[in-house]
Amino acid sequence: MNEADRDLDHLALLMDRVERLRNVEAGNPSLKRIENVSLELLADRPEDKGWLRALPKSTVSDLINRRSKKLPDYVLLRSFVEVCHRIATRSGIPINSIEDLAIEFLVLWKAAKAEELERVSVAKHGRTPPGSGHAPTRRAPQVDVLEPAPGEMSSWKPAPTTLRVPLHWGRLGSLRLRLADEGDPKAAYELAVLLACEACGKGDSAKEQREAKHWQFQAGFWHGRAMGIIPAAGELQLHGRQLVKAAEVLAREYTAAGKPSASFFWKAVRQAELSLQGKRLAMSAAPDPEEHRKQAHAVLPVLNER
Repeated sequence: MNEADRDLDHLALLMDRVERLRNVEAGNPSLKRIENVSLELLADRPEDKGWLRALPKSTVSDLINRRSKKLPDYVLLRSFVEVCHRIATRSGIPINSIEDLAIEFLVLWKAAKAEELERVSVAKHGRTPPGSGHAPTRRAPQVDVLEPAPGEMSSWKPAPTTLRVPLHWGRLGSLRLRLADEGDPKAAYELAVLLACEACGKGDSAKEQREAKHWQFQAGFWHGRAMGIIPAAGELQLHGRQLVKAAEVLAREYTAAGKPSASFFWKAVRQAELSLQGKRLAMSAAPDPEEHRKQAHAVLPVLNER
């Protein structure tokens, strides 16, 4: 585990991904359906019993509600991924291939496992495991849930379209997401604004447009969580001038409070503003429909004469 990885909570990142797989990508199936499909998978593929297992409702409930602070067993995790993929496929929900999902979850699980082993070694011996090359470090105090800490970028970066918030947000994303998941409507509203601005900041390539669509979807999800609770959410639009205004209000609020994280909101303002400017330039470059009609009528007599 490199120095940058040490500041990431890999178990939390893995469990966030588990939650997203079930709640979003698989269409939020019931615990009973997950149990039934797991039994069906075992019956269909008896040769795979070594790395597939039944998923009783109580086991799945413990997993998705994070009742255990320990890293889930890999066979349990892989079985859960297989079941969610089958449910999504049957429901007609677009989802990554099972091969891609298996690799993604294996990488996340291995990172969390390495983190767990290092934590156990430090607790027992006051040192990191042999060969890690790092001495134990103390984490910085979390004084601002939106304030990023130095060195929060991981050497391994999952695809943006598999994340719930951009990885480069660091603590901005992980702690804000945790608050929103716990039911904080203000955190949900702020996520909606920031994610919508992130979507606006993407370019025109096919890859960036896929990312933009993903962040726009995530913004819509959190916007819905804030509706009816945060007054500003009722007026929020996830694009255009209204989005710029919403980001500006939050940026000024955090600036007035002296929070370093205000810079993230100001960046969001710039992303939304640049998107507006780009659209205006495109509109100004486009031909005027009325002028185009006049030109067409002027050409018609010439064509008729021919």
